[in-house]
Amino acid sequence: MTDAATIASLGLKAVTLTHVRYRRGDRLGHFLAWVSLIPVFISLGGFVSHFLFRRELQGMFFALGVLISQFLNELIKTSVQQARPLHTCAALETCDSHGWPSAHSQYMFFFASYFTFLTFKGVGLATRSQKLVVACVPWPLALLTMYSRVYLGYHTVAQVFAGAALGLVFGGSCPQEAEDCSGLKKANQVDHWCLLRNL
Repeated sequence: MTDAATIASLGLKAVTLTHVRYRRGDRLGHFLAWVSLIPVFISLGGFVSHFLFRRELQGMFFALGVLISQFLNELIKTSVQQARPLHTCAALETCDSHGWPSAHSQYMFFFASYFTFLTFKGVGLATRSQKLVVACVPWPLALLTMYSRVYLGYHTVAQVFAGAALGLVFGGSCPQEAEDCSGLKKANQVDHWCLLRNL
């Protein structure tokens, strides 16, 4: 029995957090495979380092919002159960998972909208033009991630647009909810609270 046949007979399934495939020799596909991993880099690099070095309440709400958004994505996927593109799911080993809405698109559009809110709320940038430049950074990455999921065959166009729309809705409402729930309208006072800094 071959290794592939043995694995198939055991009914094993891979953890797909960083399992992104592209066609051999496809340079654009290779680039877009890395683009598809941006949510992983943001989560592991951005949020973890932010917690370790800053421990700000707004950053914790941001990460909590991402987790809630991803939980809702899984809940919706389980309820709707729309298949991934049939012409690529076998090669990508994704036929047993659901595609609507795209979690990658939802994540990136949640991140981009929340990040834009925080930028204009004031994160140490003095001028409006500085804020505008910084606020524009995540949007091309969100669009590239959306495109990469269709190009690589993981999702249909409708699935990535649904994910983007949900990400915009959740990302647009979450910062305001965080402020309302925690009194973050006095964020500068909360951020410098000694007890919070020493957690």
